[in-house]
Amino acid sequence: MLDISAEVSGILSEEFDIPADEIIPGNTLEDIGVDSVAAVELGDILQHKFGIRIGEDELTTQSTVEQVVGVVSGKAGAEHRDG
Repeated sequence: MLDISAEVSGILSEEFDIPADEIIPGNTLEDIGVDSVAAVELGDILQHKFGIRIGEDELTTQSTVEQVVGVVSGKAGAEHRDG
């Protein structure tokens, strides 16, 4: 089974050069250095990797890492159930 939390953390670390020790569930994307442009890029990466659709308002700089994982988990789970 895919560990979405680890996948999201890996993407944040590898694609955005964020130190792993800063990627804490309660930190917002802004807290870890993700600006609005990078948040859009993150959404694009997640959509492609997981085959999901993330709305513009579902991922903002004020989203926590935990919320990002929750959005992806919910949508990936729905895609898996529907697909």
